[in-house]
Order: sequence, then structure tokens, then C-alpha cells
Amino acid sequence: MMSESYQENRKKTFLSIFLLYFMIFFCAGILPVNIDNLLIYLPKTTKFGIGIVSASALIIGIISILVFGYYGDKISEKISRKKIFIYTNFVWVFTFGLASLSLNFFYYFFFIIVGAIGTGAFLPLGFSMIGDFYSPKDRGKRYGMMSFSLTLGAGMGIIFGGLLGNYAGPLGWRIAYGVGFILGLFTLIFYTFSAIEPERLRSEPEFKNFKGEINYNYKITYSNLKQLFRTRSVGGILISVLCSGIANATLGIWAIFYLNTKINGTDSELIVTTIYILAGSGALLGSIIGGRLGDRYFRSGKLKGRVIVSLIGLIVGISLLLAFYLIPFYTETTLQIVFSWIFFVIIGYLGFFFVAFSSGNQFAIYSEVSLPEVRSTANAMNGLMVNLGGIIGNLLISSMIERNMSLLPFAVFVVLIIWLTGSLFWIIPYFYYPNDFKECRDTLLKRRLDLENK
Repeated sequence: MMSESYQENRKKTFLSIFLLYFMIFFCAGILPVNIDNLLIYLPKTTKFGIGIVSASALIIGIISILVFGYYGDKISEKISRKKIFIYTNFVWVFTFGLASLSLNFFYYFFFIIVGAIGTGAFLPLGFSMIGDFYSPKDRGKRYGMMSFSLTLGAGMGIIFGGLLGNYAGPLGWRIAYGVGFILGLFTLIFYTFSAIEPERLRSEPEFKNFKGEINYNYKITYSNLKQLFRTRSVGGILISVLCSGIANATLGIWAIFYLNTKINGTDSELIVTTIYILAGSGALLGSIIGGRLGDRYFRSGKLKGRVIVSLIGLIVGISLLLAFYLIPFYTETTLQIVFSWIFFVIIGYLGFFFVAFSSGNQFAIYSEVSLPEVRSTANAMNGLMVNLGGIIGNLLISSMIERNMSLLPFAVFVVLIIWLTGSLFWIIPYFYYPNDFKECRDTLLKRRLDLENK
């Protein structure tokens, strides 16, 4: 039974991780809404350069994800995961601050990709700690809240960065990054003084009421990793996540720019930003509801419910987002503008609402079918697939519009169709997730017996 002090400290730790994740995407949200400002006010910036900086940051993020996904546990044998987490978060906080001082595009490029080392480390370290803090029946909700943090952070970054970029003159985008640096630093200080280190296995149901010391050897072996990559439920989700990254990570950068060219009228930037923020807010509620629905099915013993909720949400949501991005926005009369505005907000909100159903459940499934020592690796693979997809999507869009701007709608259509097709790979965990889950739980139960018999 967990003590009250431990539960209180656990809440503070989760809150601080939640806020750090919020600030990462708050700072990341400044770029999409300031592409035009960077092209005008930051020397040597080009459209293709924006695509390159995004793709390069994703590549560095992949390397960081892989390093900390595998070696993070090895490093933690000498220093705690908490200390590693503090150091890596300081990297992105500091470099986002330096980005505000960039003399030209090349300085900006350097600071952003160095910051990607810190943001890349967040997923394998932070999400594995959440998995160690909470039992399987609560993980969907917790990971759903992290998706809520991501969406809210990106949305607030877009709003804040857009307001400063549009109304604070040439220095507006720089001020936005400076404020992000200050808030991120305060958030990191809060984590440093309030967070605790989670104890592995203590939250697993197989170790309920276990009063002994859990000193299991967590050394990662080749056998552990081979078993993880042979887990079909994880593999199916990762393929889907790759396809999702091609659309999501790409449109996260280019959506406002694309919608602005689509409307191209008086106050179009304000209209587009407002529509995109209101529509994107659907993911806030969707991520929490999707996680809670998955947890409810899990508690009732219907493990496939996590998969069904995610699959249906993705198919319905992506179909609605196809309409959101591709249906024309009519602006000839005031009445057309009003009805178009209402229509796009509603259809976009529902699209983002449904696609967010999978966010909490996919990380919950990783935790439920992966042994504690390879959870970081499982989470790292998710981040790798998202970043790899983002590289493909960003290079696709930036290279096409550098040649011919009229190809932008076609590029958006292509990445959305890839996402819709990729969502069908959730059928794989539908068949294999229950067996993978049972195999993992049997292994954990055996570990308890081994510890009790020592």
C-alpha cells in the first residue's frame, strides 16, 4: 500500500512532467505561426530552409530518442533518471532562449537542432517514469493527459507566438522565444525541487502488497530487445505511428501557412489562426476521453477495447480532417465567411477530437506489453517513428512548394491519405494485444516469486 506522502509526491512529479511537456510544445508552436516573419526578418531564411530545419531537428531527435531509449537505463545505474531528465530538459530550455538571439538563419538552425537533443530525450525518460508511477488501469488516463499537455502547449504557443509575431513588429518572434525560455526555466526548477524517482514494479498489480525490497536486476539484454521487437501489438502500432507522423508532424509546421494561402483574404491570418486553434482544441477533450474509455475497457477485462476505441477514432477523425483541409473556404460575402468559419471549426474540432482517442491508449499498450527495463525503448521507438514520419512529410511538402506553390494542396492530401491508410495497422494489436499482455504479466509474476524465494 502506497503511503500518503508518496502519493502526494507522485502527483507533484506528474504535474511537473506535464508542465515540462507543455512548455516543449509551447516553444515548438512558435515556429508554425511565424514562418512569414522568419522569411522577412531573419536573414538568409527560405521556405526550403524552414523544411530543412524541421527535418534536421527531427533527425537529431531520433538520435537522442535512440540513445536515451536504450542507454538511459544504463546511465541511470550510475546517476538517477531524475538527474538525467533535469540535464536533458535544460538543453532544450537553454537553446530555445538562444534561438531568440539568432543573428541569421544559420544560428537559428544550430540552436533548434541542438535543442532537439533535449526534446528527444523527453519521451523515453519521462514516459517510462509515468509508466513506473501508475498501474495499468490508470495509464491510459495519464498518457491521455500528456497528449492533452502536448495539444494545449502547441495551441498556446501558436496563439502567443502569433500575437507577438503579428503585433510586436520585427522582434515579436524573438520575444516569444524569450518568454518560452523564462517559463521553461521556472518549470524545470519546479521539477528539480518537487519530483521524486519512481520505483520500478511497485505499481504493477503483480506486486500489490509486496512488502520486500525490489532489487531486481534491470540490465537490458539482447533477449529483452528481441522480445520487444517481436511483440506484434507494438509493431502494428509503430507502423501506424510512422504514417501518423508523416501527416501530424508535417501539418504541425505547415497547416497555418497552408490554410492562410487557401483563404488569402483580408485578415486571413487572424481567421486561420482562430479556426485552427478552436478546431485543434478538440484534441484536448479527445485525448482524455479516449484514455478514460481505454482504461474503462481494461478494468472490465475487455482489453481489445483500447484498440477498438483507437481504430474507430482514427478512421472517423482522419476522414473529417480530410474535409477540414481540402474543402474550399468561401469568402465572397460576409454570410459565406461566417458559415464557412462555423463549418470549419465544427468539422475540424470533431476531426481532432476523434484522432486523439489513440494517443493515451498507444502508450498504455506499450507499458502493458513491455517489461519495465525496455519501456524506455518502446516509448523511444514511438518517438522515432513520429520523427521519421515528420522528416518524410516535411521534405515532401517543402520540396514541392519550393518548385511550385500550387502543389501544396496535393501534398496535404497525400500525407492525410497515408495517415488514413496507416491507421488500419491497428488491426494487428486487435488480434495480438491480449496475448502479449498475458505474456508480460506472467513474466512479472515470476519475478515476484523469484524475489520472495530469495
